[in-house]
Amino acid sequence: MGRVVDWCGNAYNDICNAHLTWRFLRDVFSFSTVATQQEYTPTEAGAPTLATWITEHRDETGAVRVFRVASDESRLQFLPWDEFHEIYDFGSNRIQTERPSVVTVNPSNNLVLWAVPNIVYNINGEYYKVAPALTLDADTPLFPARFYMMVVWKALIDYAGWTAADEKYAHGQSRYKGMLRKLEMDQLEKILHGPPLA
Repeated sequence: MGRVVDWCGNAYNDICNAHLTWRFLRDVFSFSTVATQQEYTPTEAGAPTLATWITEHRDETGAVRVFRVASDESRLQFLPWDEFHEIYDFGSNRIQTERPSVVTVNPSNNLVLWAVPNIVYNINGEYYKVAPALTLDADTPLFPARFYMMVVWKALIDYAGWTAADEKYAHGQSRYKGMLRKLEMDQLEKILHGPPLA
């Protein structure tokens, strides 16, 4: 039974790790800045289970927002770390304090704002989280219940590999792949086609 539990746990982890951008892994964060603090860890930013930040929308507008009151909310421009570091972590820019207008993610995976906040601002946005392991009897997968059997079929593949049961392996793989395609259609962003080029 211990092996069955491990196979099911590993199956769930494999499904969650198949794509970093599953919709069921998407979550929101929000935090208040501290005056003169420019860098915020995932925990400080309200994203303790962070896998990766969502920094831009599909239309390339910033995904992280700043406001003092709801009526003055605006998007922060996202810049890749190297570009941000070259422009804003240089000379007098390094110590400029005012309302932030630019955000980046540094090599430590922390959010870094520019300008340095001069007062308290509210920052919010979205991120993709790491799926928690299934450890307790009451734990359930994060994805929709209609796909729970995926865990069983993926675990069957591991079981069949361990017992060298080719028929069970093929059956489990066929069922798993079919359900994976359906989960991808349900839980991944749809690809949109742009206007004609000519």
